[in-house]
Amino acid sequence: MKHLHAFTLTAALALAAATPAHAQTAPDAAASAAAPAAVSAPTLKVDVQVVNPEDLLDTNKTLLVPTLYLSLLTEGRVSAGKQSGFFSGGNATARAAASYKVAGLDKAYAQQLAQAAYDDFVAQLRQAGYTVLTYADVKDREVLRGAQRDASAGPLGLPTSSEGGNSYILAAPSDEQLFKSGFAGGAFSEFQSGGKSRITDATIVIPHFTFNAPQAWTETSSGYKSVSAEANIAEGMNLLWARAHWMGQPKSRMMRGIPGVATKAQVVNVSEKAGAVTKTADTTPQTANAVSTVLSLFGAGNVQRSSSEYLLTIDREAYARGVLNGVRSFNAEVARAAAAATP
Repeated sequence: MKHLHAFTLTAALALAAATPAHAQTAPDAAASAAAPAAVSAPTLKVDVQVVNPEDLLDTNKTLLVPTLYLSLLTEGRVSAGKQSGFFSGGNATARAAASYKVAGLDKAYAQQLAQAAYDDFVAQLRQAGYTVLTYADVKDREVLRGAQRDASAGPLGLPTSSEGGNSYILAAPSDEQLFKSGFAGGAFSEFQSGGKSRITDATIVIPHFTFNAPQAWTETSSGYKSVSAEANIAEGMNLLWARAHWMGQPKSRMMRGIPGVATKAQVVNVSEKAGAVTKTADTTPQTANAVSTVLSLFGAGNVQRSSSEYLLTIDREAYARGVLNGVRSFNAEVARAAAAATP
């Protein structure tokens, strides 16, 4: 594994190769059924699970994609430890940790990435033979106008979340498309009532992607008289997970999971370079390690620790290419499942 002031996502939009969905303002389905632009083939194979694809046919193959969410890593930490047996290594323990932060992300840049991902998602579903309504098509409907938005904001002006020791910002194509989620309905909370969709002329589809850059992992090993632990940081990018859940008309059936498409693998390498990684501090407790070594001579276990801090300064073009590589590849699997759906 290896500031948005005058910036434009030229490379990202070229990768998307899609007609901008946000440029369509016609409120009727016929306008949204125009011939889709060609979508270039993805460069990555993503393994997915598909649940109830027949739901996409509920409303005469008409879909509504009100938004798309991107979760982007801003900081985190990894750690690992390895202990040897008393007879093989003197009951030695090795521990390693690394913390990391990301520089170069801001709200406008994250929203542009989300918009490029949204445009590609819509274009690929249209190429699969569906009529796709965008936010621009339906924003004046009462359901959309009355929907609550997520007003929480962290240091970058966007909602934040934590997962597996990492912190993320959450971006949508625009503030208006950052809808409030709930415990019962999740991302669909503002579009349902009593477990039923409030949109009756389309099946709602909401995609969500989570990307990690930098890449971080740990390695441990032990031998006859040795034990080691290492924390690694690389300048690449992983797609941690992606999902596109949908809500059609309710049915009585045995549950197979949440209807939609989701990645199977937790980590997919989408880019070898998203920026430049620098080691900003070595926080290894040298004194404690020295004392532990001395104490081990008297029979105490030897505990050796290492820790460092890192900073990823993103390269905006490279970062965008990584995001769109993962997005386009997953979107292609969603489009494939949609095209193959049968009643």
